[in-house]
Amino acid sequence: MSEIINIFNNNQEAVIIVGIAILIFLFAWNTYLSLSLKNIKKKTRSFFTGKQSKDLEEVIYNQIKNSNKINENIDKIYKENEEIRENIKKCIQKVGVVRFNPFGDVGGNQSFAIALLDNSLSGVIILSLYSRDGVKVYSKQIIEGKSEYKLSEEEEKALAIASNS
Repeated sequence: MSEIINIFNNNQEAVIIVGIAILIFLFAWNTYLSLSLKNIKKKTRSFFTGKQSKDLEEVIYNQIKNSNKINENIDKIYKENEEIRENIKKCIQKVGVVRFNPFGDVGGNQSFAIALLDNSLSGVIILSLYSRDGVKVYSKQIIEGKSEYKLSEEEEKALAIASNS
């Protein structure tokens, strides 16, 4: 032990320089840790929002519970979206209109043929014939772009317009 004391006594300047270097390093390290702790506290304040650190388990549990609810809602939305997509395929998406004058003695193109089709080219063609005596309306079912009834020229044009829209 006396040898160690003699070494310190003989090298006091070196011991002081090493001690000061260690103090400077420890001060810098302490400053770094303090700044890091300050940043962590700032981040945890927003996470806890008024809670104390003893409530950490409750906060984590609530976050997991909320996350599970969100996942359930996302699954519901996905399923509803798929149902909507399937239903949209059955909605009128394609329309073709042809106006014409079936009788030479009646002025204007007041008669018309209108094709109303869904995504699979199924739907209806409505034909309206205007004359001096009145209006007559006819409909023909269309399944996958075809009718079981013979279509007039105007109905064919309306179907072609709708099919290509």
